[in-house]
Amino acid sequence: MQRANQWRIRDEEEYTIALAYLRRNFDKNPSFWRDSKNKDHAREALQPFDDTLPVDDEQFDRLNEWISNYLDEEQLKKLRVAMRVGKSRNRHKRTQVTLDKEVHERLSAQAKALGLNLSQTVSLLIHQFQHKEQ
Repeated sequence: MQRANQWRIRDEEEYTIALAYLRRNFDKNPSFWRDSKNKDHAREALQPFDDTLPVDDEQFDRLNEWISNYLDEEQLKKLRVAMRVGKSRNRHKRTQVTLDKEVHERLSAQAKALGLNLSQTVSLLIHQFQHKEQ
């Protein structure tokens, strides 16, 4: 397809954002796959992709091929928007972290008790841990 030549994932940041976005949309956004006849096949084909960095050119090529095979123009536009937003967030020194539910609940309770948000609480805990090591 020609669109694959016009827009391609070329770096690790784009690769990571795209994988996270696509995986999230399989379960949490049914409208993303509304007109897709091959959602299940696409999900299976996405499973082997690895989040481990660094990523080499072969992995970029495989993900670009997957995008070309499974996404229509509307889905591709949504992916591109999500990637722009993700890259913008990264430039603002923010990142998303996935925590186990139990860890999130304990950390949230600790944050609430301290009157802090999660980021501030994590920073405080890291600071305290570093001082204990010294």
